Amino acid sequence: MAWLLLIAACAMEPGGPLMEPPQEASSERVVVQDLNEAVQVDDVEVFARRGAALVAPEIELDEADIDALMAWSIEEVLQRMGETLRLGEQPVILINGQPTPNISAYAGFPPGALVRAEVLPPEASGVYGAASGQRVINLVLQTRFSSYDARLVGARPTQGGTSSTSGDLRRSSIAGPATNQLGLRLSRNTALRAGERHGYLTGDLAGETGVTVRPQSDTASVNIGVTRAFGGWAGVLTMNAQRQDSRATVRYEGGVIETDRSSDALTASAGFSGQVSGWFIQANLSGNAAVNQESGLQDLNNVVQSVTLSGGTRRSILELPAGALTANLNANLTTSRSVVNRNGDSSRAEFSSQDLQSSLSIPLLRKGAPTLPSRVIGDLSATFGAGVRQSDGAGGDELRLGLSWSPHRHLRLNGEWASSNESVAGALKTEPEYYGSPVVVFDFRAGEAAEILPLRGGNPELRPPQSDRFTLSSSLGPFTSWAFLGNLTYARAESSDGIGVLPGLTEDIEAVFPERFHRDPNARLISIDYRPLNLSSTMSESVSTSLNFNFPRPAGGSGLSSTVLRASLSHSLHLSNVVRLRAGLAELDRLQGDGGGLSRQNAQLMIDARRGRWGMNASVQWQDEYRTRQFSGRDGGNDLLIAPFMTLDVRFSLQLASGGASRDASGGAQRRSDGRLQINFDIENLFDARRSAYLGDGTPAPGYGRDVQDPLGRTVRFTLQRRF
Repeated sequence: MAWLLLIAACAMEPGGPLMEPPQEASSERVVVQDLNEAVQVDDVEVFARRGAALVAPEIELDEADIDALMAWSIEEVLQRMGETLRLGEQPVILINGQPTPNISAYAGFPPGALVRAEVLPPEASGVYGAASGQRVINLVLQTRFSSYDARLVGARPTQGGTSSTSGDLRRSSIAGPATNQLGLRLSRNTALRAGERHGYLTGDLAGETGVTVRPQSDTASVNIGVTRAFGGWAGVLTMNAQRQDSRATVRYEGGVIETDRSSDALTASAGFSGQVSGWFIQANLSGNAAVNQESGLQDLNNVVQSVTLSGGTRRSILELPAGALTANLNANLTTSRSVVNRNGDSSRAEFSSQDLQSSLSIPLLRKGAPTLPSRVIGDLSATFGAGVRQSDGAGGDELRLGLSWSPHRHLRLNGEWASSNESVAGALKTEPEYYGSPVVVFDFRAGEAAEILPLRGGNPELRPPQSDRFTLSSSLGPFTSWAFLGNLTYARAESSDGIGVLPGLTEDIEAVFPERFHRDPNARLISIDYRPLNLSSTMSESVSTSLNFNFPRPAGGSGLSSTVLRASLSHSLHLSNVVRLRAGLAELDRLQGDGGGLSRQNAQLMIDARRGRWGMNASVQWQDEYRTRQFSGRDGGNDLLIAPFMTLDVRFSLQLASGGASRDASGGAQRRSDGRLQINFDIENLFDARRSAYLGDGTPAPGYGRDVQDPLGRTVRFTLQRRF
């Protein structure tokens, strides 16, 4: 802990880089210009919007919308946006309309530092060189911002037995292009033991009530982020230090063992971005060092070191009648090594990879152009992308084609096809083996529930996968003052040697991978190897829909005077999901229950609302029933039938009045949430719903008692946070 406190002390030292006081104002008169307003220049009216991206947004959240999320940080805002708007995999983040070498320099800022958050349409991924399927989000920051924030959180299941507490301190400031951010966090989760949940253990295991269902864990972390401008260039420096300890009591091979795992990690990065001869260039160098130790089930000491150099460049290289042709080039170089000492044996592993990606965004037609095709067809653009990869002697390549068409300003159609021979991430190969927290599974062979220790870690035998993906999406809206926006997406993916985990515990799966199931002398299942593996082939098809709308707000309403109601309803339907475990074996239809069942459909409703000082966030999630067959290809009386499942999470928030008004740096209106104590009351799983299951003959399935699959159930969380 001493080294964590030393880092924090250095960062908060008066006059240090994170606490640099603002410069005194000049005695000369300063004219402040609002860049959102029109400016008259020689009889020409020019409209400029600060922080605008190269592509107009599809969805925009203003200050009131962002505040209604009741988030603690920009990172939580992005997470909530991803869940609400169904943005898929990790999006590309822009800051004030430009890519950033390292988003972590801004992720810890409070939401009040944002002016607006924009979700760009799918065609923006080609303009900014994003990977296949990635969306682009543009975050526009305040020009001036300063805050000290504190948060205390306590949570406990209504059944008791365990609790979690955490505390955060944060210092944030923005002065034009210069930003500073320092965050400290301490957290503790107490252990939940089997004896504190009635019915968790049965038979000859019932007496071992001291084993942990959830381990005790303690975490301490420090985050630092600094950005500065140097002429026309911007520099970014970030650092994260973290220590984590976890202690558990588990059963293994007929005995009870005390385990202890700890991890010390330090990550630092430095990057820059700027313009050179019309090219936008950015680069980032990051290093990571971690020491992981474990005792009990094994004596392990693992030292990991890695260095990553990433960079990219973008430029409009040709002006076409419909717009600028934009080229992107991105590269990533990674090298890592680890030293593992396990039970007296030592081993070393090294990993390196190189990745080069390029893309061209080509505008073909533009609405408003005088040509007949433009007037009839509307906006039309194409994206071509290609890449090469090299990973420890194994090469790979990728080809991407995309087409975006907007015949009307309220209708957008996008199609994308990608084919790739991918490399294997270093961590998937080199992460040392370890046992995770115990879980309860239904053992088809024994016809009983079994508590097992899952084996986690990397697999050095992984082979590079090959995949083909096709996506067709449409977006309609926004319409009316409610800003109704609908989306419909069809996705198909096929792969060979795809990297995954065991699809499910059935007799078929155990017959194909017997080495991954560990049983004691009495044939009782005690452990399953869940480390990643190559699946011979997979194919999936799905259709997803979503509807978003906003309650119309009166003009002029802002801050606490505004009323916000945003809602999102989404639904996913799996059309097919087929997997072949190994070459020569029959395909498994997972939607029919082969090889571990899969729910055919799920839905989600999310609501963010705020009126005055009160706020409410709600999330309803529903999953359809599904079957897991004991033997593939036919239904049987010993099949496992999982019932439909729905949960409701709610948060109620209240901002108490501040002692006095706090003005922004220019002496203007009071800043959002300044000086107010905010109280959050969260209830996860409001109705304390638990998964239930039956066998094919209608009898209750072992291992699906009330507290077995989900021993926590309904959990209440109370949060106090304030800006000083």
